Amino acid sequence: MKWHFIDRSDQIAAIRSALGASGAGPIVLAGEPGSGRSRLVERVLASSEAARYEIVRLRPADGPGEVAARVGAAAGDRPLLLVMDDAQVSEDESLMALRSAAGGSPGARVLVTTLSGPAARRPDPVDCLRFEPGAYTVDVPPLTIEEVAALLAEVAGGHVRQATAGALHSATGGNPRLLHDFLVGRRLTERLTRGAAGWEFQCATEWLPPMDPSAATPHLVKATWDAWAELAFDRAFELCKAAAWCGEGHTVSVPLAHLLLLRGRGRDSMSFLDSLPEGMVESTPHLALARAVNLACGRGRPEAAAEFLLRAAVAAGPAQRPLLLAYRAWIMALNGRAADDVGTITRTDRETALFVHAAQAMARLRTRPEEAVFHLRRALALAAGGAEAGPPWLAAHLTAYLIDALLLAGRADEATLLAEGFHGGEPASGWDVAVAMSMVAA
Repeated sequence: MKWHFIDRSDQIAAIRSALGASGAGPIVLAGEPGSGRSRLVERVLASSEAARYEIVRLRPADGPGEVAARVGAAAGDRPLLLVMDDAQVSEDESLMALRSAAGGSPGARVLVTTLSGPAARRPDPVDCLRFEPGAYTVDVPPLTIEEVAALLAEVAGGHVRQATAGALHSATGGNPRLLHDFLVGRRLTERLTRGAAGWEFQCATEWLPPMDPSAATPHLVKATWDAWAELAFDRAFELCKAAAWCGEGHTVSVPLAHLLLLRGRGRDSMSFLDSLPEGMVESTPHLALARAVNLACGRGRPEAAAEFLLRAAVAAGPAQRPLLLAYRAWIMALNGRAADDVGTITRTDRETALFVHAAQAMARLRTRPEEAVFHLRRALALAAGGAEAGPPWLAAHLTAYLIDALLLAGRADEATLLAEGFHGGEPASGWDVAVAMSMVAA
């Protein structure tokens, strides 16, 4: 698979138009690091508009004397095009010399690149050119999702799933250099496979050892956790797969294990959990929860799930033990096996309290629905605490049960009001999560 030049037709057209305009001032090309400014300049210099100029390439390290000497040596019959890449690292005096040299050479033009965004130098020495009469400033923006999808289609040789393009866009911010690093440097192009909806990343169902810490990809990991928290599960799944192939499987193990389960791939989820280093599942609450849900709902073995969580709780320290016991109580109640000791669990944190309420609600759903409504509302209030209040799918799962509890309690108006939008499957409503969890338990 071959890397293609990223289309910047609007920017190229703007610069070519400026080069062809008479009496125009300096051209300043601004973009973030890795946006492709240098490659764009090379494309422009190969154009017919640039061919009428004598091109003089200047270096940011050139002092005022060197700038004047090189410009003077190049003077001839054709007008000069003075080009400096990364001009923001040049000294003010050098750029002032460049400005003076252009002004003293008939028909001369200036084309420089500089940084924009958080990495920009303030003040930028390029400003002495940017505000000249007739100056052109051409911005090189990040790639859009559509542009990333088009590039991926060229690289892969066919249509790419929107979730895959969205995953790479969120991980790179649309930065071409980062995109190249992932697809070529980290060889993610070799991990693309053709699915029913287009090209997507292959799934790594076994844990891959971490790479050299210097090769870490924190932006990819952050994008994964952000998508997971936003319930953008298709994008999160593609990000998990990409992260795993980049050696970041240990940092995204929690969302990957849960997403495999939610996508009906319980066997793959269990295979992935089994491949993790010894003790990692038991010592990581959300991984332990994924295994327990898989055992109880996916494999129909609630007793095995309860036993696993009890062993993990016994082995855990006092900080994690109440949470694992709360998981156990919820799993048992969800499967019609209420735990007698749920009320004695110490609610040391928000998530523990949430699962205690969820367990009490499940135990009362059919016999005392009014009490179930109370506990479900308390659980949902606690679930609003973000990542510290359970996996992000939990709120939608509890909402589905709250609707049932309200109906069983004879509060149909409240149930209907709550169900509006949720049952309609509106984006981010959580309805798809509720459906996925019902399929796991089916």
